[in-house]
Amino acid sequence: MATTQVDLVTPSGMLFSGQAEMVVCRTAGGDIAFLANHMPYVGALAPHPLRVVHPVGGPDELAFDVEGGFVEVSENRVVVLASSAQRQRQP
Repeated sequence: MATTQVDLVTPSGMLFSGQAEMVVCRTAGGDIAFLANHMPYVGALAPHPLRVVHPVGGPDELAFDVEGGFVEVSENRVVVLASSAQRQRQP
């Protein structure tokens, strides 16, 4: 499956940067998923877990607790500017 570049950035620095098949997050308008080559998009993030699905060379899915911020999609890249975020621990 095609992938897209994902960058998750917080005020303290880069939390994640890599390829993924899909990114799922919650915006002010509801849940949204981004696949490779998604149309341009900008939205405000709601506090909710953000999922990075099937990162290349990693686990099937990574999850991050995001406390708000913005998501921008353009040119096969998803950039998440989170006001605060941390990676969820795997059970």
